[in-house]
Amino acid sequence: MPATPATIEQLARDVALSADPENALRALSALRSELDMLEPELVGRALHAGASWSQIARALGVTKQAAHKKHRHLTEQALAGAAGSGPKMLVTSEARRSISLAREEALELGQTALGTEHILLGILRCRDSHAVRALNALGVTLEAARGCLQPTIVGVPAGPGQPGAAGAGRDGAITPQARRILEGSLREAVKRQEGYIGVEHLLLALLADSRNGATQTLEALRTTPTQIRRQLEREWQAMTAAAPSE
Repeated sequence: MPATPATIEQLARDVALSADPENALRALSALRSELDMLEPELVGRALHAGASWSQIARALGVTKQAAHKKHRHLTEQALAGAAGSGPKMLVTSEARRSISLAREEALELGQTALGTEHILLGILRCRDSHAVRALNALGVTLEAARGCLQPTIVGVPAGPGQPGAAGAGRDGAITPQARRILEGSLREAVKRQEGYIGVEHLLLALLADSRNGATQTLEALRTTPTQIRRQLEREWQAMTAAAPSE
């Protein structure tokens, strides 16, 4: 187990203030050991809070590849959890928020269950994400998507204020298509060797199915899954380029 903050503080004090060089070196060695044990815990917290590997690498002062190589066991633990044998795959707070916002959109539209088109709207409301920046760069905005939304549920109007809208917002009803998107976001995270599910993974999962309401809405906005994937990669590459070299 990592040392307590008090222990680390005492070791740092011994390193800086000990009059005996040998004692100072022993304290330095112990301090390094404790910090090495603490680092994975802090990296795990950062992933859970929604940080990307590039952001973590930048904070550690190393490359993304070095950070992932050193802490890939966190990804492996997360994937084991997704298979039911350990801690669950980390889901960022922003990704959770996007689904909550998607349910709000479904409720407002009078829909009886959460659909893929609502997930798209929930993503677009997470304005600080790379997913939204990629979509906005292609002219896909929240207002535009709302204006030409293609419903998943046949026979349910897409207009606001429809009666019987409690299901999506209160009962947690979800369409099979939307459930597949949530499952697909895990596959996208695995494919990218990320130890968490973020908003971008939800978007990639939406793009993998050309027949859902979200992709049909995107097509109505004159954009394609290929264009969006390319733009999202540009966003990721720009972020990676900003990370320091070793």
